[in-house]
Amino acid sequence: MARLKINFLKSEILTINDEDDWATTYADLFNCQVGTFPIKYLGVPVSPSRLHVADWLPLVDKSAKKLDVWQGSSLSIAGRTTLIRSSLNNAPIYHMSIYLLPKTVLNKLDKLRRVFFWQGGGTKRKYHLIKWPRICKSKRKGCLGVKDIKKMNISLLCKWWWKLDTEDGLWQQIIRFKYLKNNSICSVKHKQNDSAIWADLLKVKDVYLQGRKMVISDGSNTLFWKDSWLYDKPLNVLFPDLFKLCEKQNISVQQVKCDIRLVSFTR
Repeated sequence: MARLKINFLKSEILTINDEDDWATTYADLFNCQVGTFPIKYLGVPVSPSRLHVADWLPLVDKSAKKLDVWQGSSLSIAGRTTLIRSSLNNAPIYHMSIYLLPKTVLNKLDKLRRVFFWQGGGTKRKYHLIKWPRICKSKRKGCLGVKDIKKMNISLLCKWWWKLDTEDGLWQQIIRFKYLKNNSICSVKHKQNDSAIWADLLKVKDVYLQGRKMVISDGSNTLFWKDSWLYDKPLNVLFPDLFKLCEKQNISVQQVKCDIRLVSFTR
């Protein structure tokens, strides 16, 4: 309808689990090149397997380019703080919304911010008068309010759990069918064939569950022991000894409502 045509010279063929080398066959058929993972989508690397530290180096280089020498030498500490909060914190936000960044990458990003904050654009090393975690605390605690990249990364990933809990859409249906399989979020565990993105979400699941409180409707999707539906914490945390003795640990609130005898304990 738009009279647009595919430019095969700018196109690439990518295959997943290509055991019979079909990529070369299709590349010859469409007269295009064979691509390799990871690919870039909106600047974010995408791959069917786990990304390596080398795949994150462009993100580190992008953050380093924002710290020109002339900017650091011409700005005061207040100006550097503003630049860090407005620019450097937001540069990796799309990446942190999808992946749990490796510790090596987080350390490199933090080092860039620390050095720029204390030294500016100069090469002469200066003493760091205050520890960086203290600078990252909020202004209400008397600090500068520079966001902690690691906590920001975990918060952005926890938002996907919140969306999975409270919203309904195509991707939620796919996740529930592929990973949850009518189970609760509390009972889902990591498997060998899980995707890299889902594995990262499972790593922050416990953080999300700490601040999660269920709103009961019929109780079918609320676990009696593992969900926070009665108190601020789940019953298995408040009464760990009873939970260990309980015979059925994954029963729902609806099941207990219909038959209280399901809450039975071993002798």
